[in-house]
Amino acid sequence: PGRRTTFVRWSELQEADRAVQQRIKWGKVKGVDRAIEKVLRTYGGDVSRLLDVCRQSIIFESVEELLRCFIRIATDTDIDIVRIKNRLDLRYNSSQSAGYRDLVLNMSVNTKETRELHVSAHVCEVQLLLAEFAQMKSDEGHRRYKQFRDERCE
Repeated sequence: PGRRTTFVRWSELQEADRAVQQRIKWGKVKGVDRAIEKVLRTYGGDVSRLLDVCRQSIIFESVEELLRCFIRIATDTDIDIVRIKNRLDLRYNSSQSAGYRDLVLNMSVNTKETRELHVSAHVCEVQLLLAEFAQMKSDEGHRRYKQFRDERCE
């Protein structure tokens, strides 16, 4: 409470001391209870539609930076994009997400190594978002979003 989330550039993190690196908030695997809730509420029991069990956010200062990252991912021959949710599209009704916007990529990594480990079909989620929306997602903003989501039975 009372602490504001701060964001660090990846390039700065590489040079940061260990104490700074330990404060980084890596995305967590979706909890079992929330996964079941989402499958039942949102996907009518179809577990194959749950694509965000493993997820991470990348935060950008500008739309141009976000677009450059998206292009790099989309043109990477080792990446298979399964689904794109573009909540940055001006036609997207942001009241569906309590004002929150991002570009979500559900994808798998298909390399010799992932095939050998039998994980090349594993789908993960990468959320590309602008810093102002990332701030909405943290702390009190996330609590408000959960309440909004629960009221919509999602």
